[in-house]
Amino acid sequence: MITLQRIPLPDWAPDYARHRILLDGPRAEEAREAFAPLLGSLYQALQRRLDAYVDDPEQCFLGADDFPCRERLAGTYYIESETYQVCDEGYRLWIQLRCQEKPWHPDQQEHGYDYLGLEAICSLAPGANEAFIDEGFNSSSI
Repeated sequence: MITLQRIPLPDWAPDYARHRILLDGPRAEEAREAFAPLLGSLYQALQRRLDAYVDDPEQCFLGADDFPCRERLAGTYYIESETYQVCDEGYRLWIQLRCQEKPWHPDQQEHGYDYLGLEAICSLAPGANEAFIDEGFNSSSI
């Protein structure tokens, strides 16, 4: 079992992955303001989802040749970006996360430990006081 821990931005994080706030569309600031009071509880729910994801052998695999491989995860992650948008249903927030891998080669100290990218998509109806995270994550190799 693994529990992921959110860490502050590492010094080696690339410029494009330094918890950027992105506004997509002319009314995107409205979406950001709508999500603002809910971010604390949203990040707590996201943490629970992350932990469930890495402990699910059907999503985070046990075999060394599979991706993502649970054994390669260091147990830490940081936020790459938050993208806000207004959509027909209300507001949308995409949260990009970067999970680190365990050290295994000498250049990691200089170039970083990023291994797995995860994207969570969150929705909020106008006037609602609770945001919802879509099931699952979009994942990518970093």
